Amino acid sequence: MKEFREQIPVTRDYIYLNHAAISPTPIFALMESFGYLYGVSCRGSLHVNAVEYNDFYSMRRVISDFINSSPEEISFIPNTSYGINMIVHGLPLSKGDQILTDNLEFPATVYPLYKLAKRGVEIKMVKSSPQELEGSILEHITDNVRLIVISHVSFNTGVRLNVKRIADKAKKNGSLLLVDAIQSAGAVKIDVKEMGVDFLVAGGYKWMMSPQGSGFMFVRKGLIPDPPFYGWKTSSTFMEFNPESFSLETGPRRFEIGTMDVSANLAMTKVAERLTPIRDEVERRVLDLSAHAMDVAEDKGLEVVTPREKRAGIVIVKVKDPRKVAENLMSKRIIVSPRGSGIRISTHFYNEEEEVDRAIDEIKNQV
Repeated sequence: MKEFREQIPVTRDYIYLNHAAISPTPIFALMESFGYLYGVSCRGSLHVNAVEYNDFYSMRRVISDFINSSPEEISFIPNTSYGINMIVHGLPLSKGDQILTDNLEFPATVYPLYKLAKRGVEIKMVKSSPQELEGSILEHITDNVRLIVISHVSFNTGVRLNVKRIADKAKKNGSLLLVDAIQSAGAVKIDVKEMGVDFLVAGGYKWMMSPQGSGFMFVRKGLIPDPPFYGWKTSSTFMEFNPESFSLETGPRRFEIGTMDVSANLAMTKVAERLTPIRDEVERRVLDLSAHAMDVAEDKGLEVVTPREKRAGIVIVKVKDPRKVAENLMSKRIIVSPRGSGIRISTHFYNEEEEVDRAIDEIKNQV
């Protein structure tokens, strides 16, 4: 852990507990990104072609190992919103079909659904407390629900859902399951086969500690063979440069309709490569730190919103004026976010208990 922490320059100047917003990029990932850009600077298209020669198969392999899927099920995306739109608009949903989601989601997870509502698809919004969210979702999986759209970990409460439990009921009901994993990928272990999900999307700039513009999408084999949007690379014959010839690509590139941010995704791939062998250790450390944050906050008489038994890396400590408290902490070089009804502390595996203690001491001083 110490060796990894030394790769994070922000730790020299700040107590950084804001990985649920944007994570600092480790030096080794930064150099992977820079190496590509420098190669383009020196060799132009020769370097680009060398990196792309196998249609990014080696990169897909790294991400598939990270989540236990097949490389043929991994597409690179610029952000979570892109992935969710590609999936929900790629499904044959029609008037009378229902999509189930909840009121604790990040807007990017829900807003794409409202476009479908214009053609008669019903958006079924579960309204629940953090403690009851999982049970409420399960309760509302009924006959007309064709698609369930949820976050693995809630951005504003820190609740971690038992995705497998939801997937099991979805399968029995004939529903598909789409999971937004941007607040879990890199913090807790993800195994799409064990979880039983149909779709999973994640931007890379949060817990995967990668540049903005990086991200990946898992689409279970056999689903959405014909994507909702076409672009240059949707065609298997794209290198013929012939606008009169189109043959639909059958592999994961069919979702990558244009040029992607190669440097950002190279960095994300390098982080995934580093984290894959230590995923269990990373998860244990993340859970230990979030439990420590809860213990310290409660010992000081502060109210914790996040249910202890359903936590991941996010802990919400309730305060009256979250924005003001966050600003005051920033003036002391402690970086957190105001979210929901309190201060969001999001500790990654290389953080230290002393940093958490200092942050909560300052929160207590502000209330």
